[in-house]
Amino acid sequence: MSLNKLALIVDGPTEEGSLRTKFNMTHFECPEIRNGPGNGVTFSIEGYSKGVAPTINLLLKTNIRAIILIPDLEKRKIKPEKFASSLKNEIIKLMLIRSTYNKEYLEDVIFVCPPNIMFENWIVSDMDGITISNALIKTDTKQELFDGKNGSSVLQNVMTTKYKKTVHAKQLFKKTREDESRKNSPSFNNFLNIFKELAEKYCFNE
Repeated sequence: MSLNKLALIVDGPTEEGSLRTKFNMTHFECPEIRNGPGNGVTFSIEGYSKGVAPTINLLLKTNIRAIILIPDLEKRKIKPEKFASSLKNEIIKLMLIRSTYNKEYLEDVIFVCPPNIMFENWIVSDMDGITISNALIKTDTKQELFDGKNGSSVLQNVMTTKYKKTVHAKQLFKKTREDESRKNSPSFNNFLNIFKELAEKYCFNE
């Protein structure tokens, strides 16, 4: 089953590699994945929006029906829901100036699902999953609700070796289990709800 009518825009190669590896384990063809313009706590909503708008514009000229942006919340002093809505509104404002799309259409095709506070928080949302048959994780690791904490630091503390993002993230993320991750990470649960709704709408029912 193809998911090529959906696109994900991520912060960089860590997220891209992890998501591609996870999708490759399923019978679904991976959605389009693009890297965003950069991110970080000092990267403003306006700056991110200006950087990502050209990519969104190009994607919407193809067969892509919906786009989910997955920018890390980082340590911004704002709640994930507010960050997501503010970023979506700013992107739409720019797209209305730079393209011929109307607001109603853009509202229906652009979604923002930030990990809280980084992609690693989605990895540690299933400690048992990433620990089972995996020498990278200490066997006495305990599950907590890690959203809102420094996911990279949490991961480093439970690993038996130094955490290297581009090497270890995809190895560990593919071990996570959907049901467990949903329970332990509200930000991942939100992303998956939106992704599945869009897949059902644009990939499975057309």
